[in-house]
Amino acid sequence: MVIRHKVWLASVAMLLLAGAAAFVLIDNNPVNTASPKQTERASSDAPAPSARSGLANSSDKVRLKIVGDSKTLTGDAGEIVLALDIEPGWHVNANPASMEFLIPTVASSSVNGQSLEIPTRYPRGRVSDITLGDTALAVYDDDASIRLLPDEKQTAMLKEAGKLDMTVRVQACSDEGVCLAPADLPLTLNLDDTKTQ
Repeated sequence: MVIRHKVWLASVAMLLLAGAAAFVLIDNNPVNTASPKQTERASSDAPAPSARSGLANSSDKVRLKIVGDSKTLTGDAGEIVLALDIEPGWHVNANPASMEFLIPTVASSSVNGQSLEIPTRYPRGRVSDITLGDTALAVYDDDASIRLLPDEKQTAMLKEAGKLDMTVRVQACSDEGVCLAPADLPLTLNLDDTKTQ
């Protein structure tokens, strides 16, 4: 009886040590390693993320690009269209997400390091074949477009600043239901070439 108890305690201790080692490993290899900001002209695609060490995350399967060009902001107000470039066989959660615990796709913007609350229009998600309980999940596929709709005051601020920093948070999942850790996809829109008509 005493030997069994000691074996059981040794097993619990080994499990605790293994868990602590996994925590340290994950903590030392952040899932969302910051990559250099992707600064691109509005008419070009963002480059593939640079090589990094650590665990895979959603930036390995999803990239962000701007559709159109910066001249869309030359009027009193315009729109900025961001498209998701998602690898075949993968998707991201729609906004709003189908269930409370799922991570929705969310766009955020800033100018000169200050958050800018630009009204954002998300596309309707496609109802997928993936279900959790009785709920079919709404997802975005490749080329889903997110529209940022700055008002006149925000457009003037953007023209003065000459650039807009944007980030889209996504969680990529395979069509088989395997999900990667979420990632923030950064992109900068340069407005230096924009001239008022």
